Amino acid sequence: MAPFPPPPLAPPADAPRVELLPLVAVIELKWLAAGVGQHLHVERMQHDPIYARQVLAAAEAAPHAALRRTAQRLQRLLDGGASPDVPGGRAA
Repeated sequence: MAPFPPPPLAPPADAPRVELLPLVAVIELKWLAAGVGQHLHVERMQHDPIYARQVLAAAEAAPHAALRRTAQRLQRLLDGGASPDVPGGRAA
């Protein structure tokens, strides 16, 4: 499994402040990732789509099934799809 990208020192000044992913779902991913020795930056996951996609791609390649499933659900949310099995997921 590839390591997650490092968190930024500060978010880019021009970064949009739109919440991309529900906080509770990002926290679920964070704890699953920590269980396999990976760490992610929660706020950046919610506001930086490039970082979020990099983290999710690495998590989808993980040997841990629950981490892969959670990353796949979050990827669907990030892509604009509904995912009712993720707390806070948008309805279709």
